Amino acid sequence: GKKRRDTVCIVLVDDSCEEPKIRMNKVVRANLRVRLGDVVSVHQCPDVKYGKRVHILPIDDTIEGVTGNLFDAYLK
Repeated sequence: GKKRRDTVCIVLVDDSCEEPKIRMNKVVRANLRVRLGDVVSVHQCPDVKYGKRVHILPIDDTIEGVTGNLFDAYLK
């Protein structure tokens, strides 16, 4: 990112994408604060393990008016 931001992503091969280019999802671009056309570096991180347990916590303004079990509503 512009201020040396890092994020961990899963990379998949896309044969329709040219060699020096990558496709990056809108959410990842927002997390890194980069725009279309910006130069980014991609490095392999072999020591990152899969999570066995994660805590996904809602933000207050995203659950206004939602009733019932949040797991069933969003994650199932």
